[in-house]
Amino acid sequence: MFKGFLGMCTVALAAMILSAGCAKQVTKVTPQPKPAPEKKVVEQPAPTPPPADSFKVEDLDAKMREIFLPIYFAYDKYDLSPEGIARLQAIAGFLKDHPTLRVLIEGNADERGSAEYNVGLGDNRARSAKNYLTSYGISADKIETTSYGKERPANPNCGSDETCHAKNRRDEWKKVGN
Repeated sequence: MFKGFLGMCTVALAAMILSAGCAKQVTKVTPQPKPAPEKKVVEQPAPTPPPADSFKVEDLDAKMREIFLPIYFAYDKYDLSPEGIARLQAIAGFLKDHPTLRVLIEGNADERGSAEYNVGLGDNRARSAKNYLTSYGISADKIETTSYGKERPANPNCGSDETCHAKNRRDEWKKVGN
């Protein structure tokens, strides 16, 4: 009987332990507020300056009027003077800066001499300027030449006035494309 009682007590004790261990425990968890997300400061890089060759507005015709000035020649000559060379250097620099620009050089002569002779002289004057520019590195296909001889004087009817005639012995410039 004692053994039966002890066995029952053991079974009861085991049942109590098991029931105590299996009891549902409810743990109350209070939610913790989420911490505010850290604000990341994104540093903006400084804006890059535009490239040196970026688009810029330029009054090409006004610049050409400043740079493409007439080149004057001595009587019956087509040699370039130091002043003419200085002007051609400025023109060459401009043409290098504007690689799509094309120009026409118009050779002129004063009223003395035959029409045929003066057309040839005007042509030699225009070619003299073109040759200088091509020797400076300007492509020959960017430069056209023509001669008007004595047909388009800057100062007509000069008579014997040498100062007047000197203004007619010149190369002038026209833009023919860009």
